[in-house]
Parts: sequence; C-alpha cells; structure tokens
Amino acid sequence: MSDALNPVEIWKAAKHGFDVWPDIVKWAQEGTPASAIEEPDLQRMKWYGLFWRKHDRDRYMIRIRIPACEMTAEQARAVAFIAYESGHGIVDVTTRGNLQVQGLQIQKIPGIVAALERVGLTAKQTGFDNIRNVTSHPLSGLDADELIDTRPLARAITDMFVGSRELADLPRKFNISMNGRPDTGPTDWTQDIAWVAARGPGDAIGFRLLIGGTQGQHPHLAWHLPVFVRPQQVVDTTYRILRTFRELGSRTDRRAQVRFRHLIERIGPHGVLADVERRVGSPLTRFADPPPAPSAPETFVGWFRQMQPGRWAVGVAIPMGRLTWEQMEGLAVLARRFGDGTLRTAIDQNVVLPNVPDVARDGLGHGLAALGLGFEADSLTRSTVACTGKQFCSLAVTETKGYALQLVEQLRRRRVETYGIRIAMSGCPNACAQHHTADIGLKGVKVRKGLRIVDGFDVTLGGGVAATLALGVLWKKGVPFTQVPELLERAVRDFHTHRQPDESFSAFWRRRIGPANPEVVAPEEPPAWRCQECGYIHDGEQPPGFCPRCAAIKARFILDGGPDMAPIPPTLGTGPAQPCRSSVAGRASEGPEMAPIPPTLGTGPAEPAPSSTTTDA
Repeated sequence: MSDALNPVEIWKAAKHGFDVWPDIVKWAQEGTPASAIEEPDLQRMKWYGLFWRKHDRDRYMIRIRIPACEMTAEQARAVAFIAYESGHGIVDVTTRGNLQVQGLQIQKIPGIVAALERVGLTAKQTGFDNIRNVTSHPLSGLDADELIDTRPLARAITDMFVGSRELADLPRKFNISMNGRPDTGPTDWTQDIAWVAARGPGDAIGFRLLIGGTQGQHPHLAWHLPVFVRPQQVVDTTYRILRTFRELGSRTDRRAQVRFRHLIERIGPHGVLADVERRVGSPLTRFADPPPAPSAPETFVGWFRQMQPGRWAVGVAIPMGRLTWEQMEGLAVLARRFGDGTLRTAIDQNVVLPNVPDVARDGLGHGLAALGLGFEADSLTRSTVACTGKQFCSLAVTETKGYALQLVEQLRRRRVETYGIRIAMSGCPNACAQHHTADIGLKGVKVRKGLRIVDGFDVTLGGGVAATLALGVLWKKGVPFTQVPELLERAVRDFHTHRQPDESFSAFWRRRIGPANPEVVAPEEPPAWRCQECGYIHDGEQPPGFCPRCAAIKARFILDGGPDMAPIPPTLGTGPAQPCRSSVAGRASEGPEMAPIPPTLGTGPAEPAPSSTTTDA
C-alpha cells in the first residue's frame, strides 16, 4: 500500500461532516437541487442522516437512530407524521433497528430535524464513516432467560459518541450490538463490536467481547477476545476500542480495505487488545471461554411471555419492514392503549409491543387487524427480510422489497413452507439485509439474457444456525429473478426430503454443497404451465399439484405456448381469465381513531441547527 490518502479522507479533512449543517439550512431556504450541491457535501449530509436519492426525483431519505431499538409512542407518532406530511407516506424498519423515511424535499429538512429533536430523536451520524445504531435484543428487559438488560448501556454508548467530532471521524463505518442473553445469534458475529452477556469468574455477570465481524463485499466472522468486561467497564472499553480504530486504522489506498477487521488482520486481535488495555490503563480480566455458537433461529413475531407476571410482548409482522404512516401511527396508539407506551424495533424488520396485560391481548389483536397487521404471520412473511433496494437506494444494483414481496407470493402459491429458514435479500454487495448470515441469501446482480440485461441474484445457502458457525456458501451465480422462486422451492424441498434427524437447513446445505464451485445458472426461463380453468401460469419443471388460484387438478395444466388450447369454460368468475405469474395484492388499512396531529413541520423558516459540541469520554 502507498501512503496516499484515499479521496474520501481528503474531503473529510477539508471540512468536517458536522460543518455542513449551515449549508443544509441555506440549501433548504433556497430550494437548491442536488445537481447544484458538490458531491463531497452530498456525502457530508449523511453525518445528519440525510441521503440523496437520485432514483427519487431529487428527494432525500432520513435515517432515524433508535438507540437500544426502543422508542416511545410519542416518538413513533412524530416519525409517522414526518412520513405523512413530508415523505412518501411510508416508514421502513431496518436490520439495525433504525427507522427510515423516504421522499423528503430539501426545503422540509430543517423542520424535520427540529421535529425529531422535540421528541428526543436524532438522525445524526447514521451514515458514512460513523458509528451506526447501537442495537439491543428486542426482548431486552423482558426475557426470563436474559442475564442483563442491555438498554441502559446501549443508550450510554450512544450518548458517548453522538455529537462527538472526534468519534465522527473514523476510517469507515462501525457497528455495535449488545445481547443480554447467554447465547448468540448469527448477526452477533458480524459486528465490529458485539457485547455478549456471560457469567464470568465468581459467577459475576458481564460480557464477552467479539470484534471485527463484517457483512459487506468481503464478509468475515468476528474474533473472540478472551476477556470478561463488567457492565461498568463497557462504555469506557468501547470508547478505547473506537480510539484504537480511529488512530491506527488505515485511511490510505483502497477504501474497501479500511474497515476495523482489516486493522485486526494487520496487527492481530491480541495487538488490538494490547493497545486497548494500554489506553484503559490496566489489563482486562481474562476469560478464555468463547461464546457459544448460535443454537436456534430466533423469530420476533407472535406472543412472548415476559418475566413480569401477567405481562406479554407481541411481535408484529411487518412484511419486508415497510409500514404505511397510518400503520406507524396506529402502532403508537395501540402501544399506549394496550401496552406501556413503548415500541421495540427488531433486526428482522418487525416491531414488538411490550408489557401487554393478559386481559388486553384480545383487544390488541383486533386493533392490529384493523391496521392490516398481525402476529400470526406465515413462515415466509415472518422470516424474509429485504434492504431498501433500487427503488430508493443509489447503491443498489437491483430492486429488493418489490421482488421480495413477489417471491413470498410465488413461494406461497407453490405451497413452500420455510419453517425455521430465514431468507435475506440484498440489492448489492453491501449486504444491508445481512444475507451472509441467512439460511438463504440473495445478492442482487445484473444478468445478460440474450440482448437484454435483467435483474438477477447470486444465491448463498448455509449462513443460518447450524452445528458450527459459518457464513453462507455461494451456491448459484447470476440467477434471473424469474427463476428464483423455482430454485428456492427446489432447495427447500430437497432439505425436507433428504435432511438427517435434527439437521437444520443451513447444516444440510453446507454438507450438500461441500467445496464445490458455484454453478453459473444459464439465464433460461423454466417451462410455463397454464391452468385451463382460470388462466393461472406456473413456472417450473412440472405443474403444481393443483392450481393455487382456482384449485383445478394437476391434469388441467398444459404447457403455455404449446398446442391450441380448448376454450376455458367461464365457470370461475364474471370476467375473462387473466394470466398471472405473480400478484401481490395491495392492502389498504385504517387504524383506530386517533387524535389530530399538530402541523409541527410546515414550510416556515428553518429551525436552529442541532448542537455539535464534542462529548468528552
């Protein structure tokens, strides 16, 4: 490597990301188009959680930090109103527990930031070379198996770095998670820092420490540092690790090789530990026992009995993490009416409402149904996640949320059950859907099909829970999206047919694939079968056992485009039958009656800039 700074570090040194705020206020007042804003300043806006969306008519997305993955009903209503008044009317839950609102005009941004601050929320430092949302387990403080409630520590870590000019100048982004349970999940092993609860020397409760895990283009599982860190040491130790990365991490040459894991590869995990202990001023307690590998898949949909007597938490299924503003508002109202007035965001893009009394469960169920939401989702809906995708994200290669909804619908029509099998769809190699740690991972790519370029996916299998911890294995490359449903149907059915007793999906496919090179899938359409009763078209080597639309028997299917077909008797409807390869029904819903929301954002003069004072460690 040369000693030359990479171009990003040059413009970061020229102007700190915090210093773009006065420019944002001016651009908002003048209605400045993005084309008139220099590229480095468009990137600096990410220090305030603002992302320009070139695919969305010169609008912006705001990423809102939800520390410890917990917010109040008042905060949730404020986000809903921002989506209604200033955005596209939708709110997305991310795989880091953030909330994202799309479709913001630059004129609205100062008022939106001020509205968030009024309810104690911020979007600050949620993008680019910053520390992202500090996550806690969605059932933290509620789970009887938990060793420690991590929410106070997650908030304390957040308070330590948000607003700090020093810690807003890292070589690359940084992810921190906290897990108060004694076991681990797959995503604990792909964080820059993961604090995993444990019983240490003398039966004391504290944390094991995992460092340097990544998803992204070059995924890597974390290293275990053989130390035991007591709760009162966690915030300071986190700060010392961040200082080590800030001062020793590379800012030169190839930017793709400057994440924290690359520093660890350069000086070794023990080199990192030695530098951190030098900064702490004393050695950390040694604790050689490594964390256990993930033992079972977790889902956050359904009813969960809390440790508090007579109280329940309900995990609400949010298909692909996308809510309408009415649903977001309605969840806030239900949380206040039937729970304790708080909501939790889960890394599987669902939402948990805690502290529901026994007597309120039925009423809450009806309230969710009125919103078009529920806690009884099928295995496909509850275990499929998707990143933002090309609909809004400037980095995405393919669309995701729309494809994921179509994929779920197609697999449902094929009667595929994904019990315990997690599917994650990312629109590019950055892996925001965390596809490397899913049972089935889909990464968006472009595929040549004749003279056309179409959307496709690389398919990885085996990144979920198995006997040993491992990232997913690349199975098929360049699969056009039209072929993905049949391919996944085959993968799931092979598992159910040939699995060994007690073998998980990921363990089965790691054994099946072995060291073989991934197959490059020829971009050819599978055969299409038309139901002669209703016109439904099924893609696959064989027709389905019966038509998922009209229940016609298998014999009523013929190859589409084959010999002339007999007329279809008009027995199943009032109009002509229409072929349908995939259909995702739209859904309108209205929540419970709500009090009017005051128009706090408006279009008036910009609010003062948020404070950017440095937080001392």
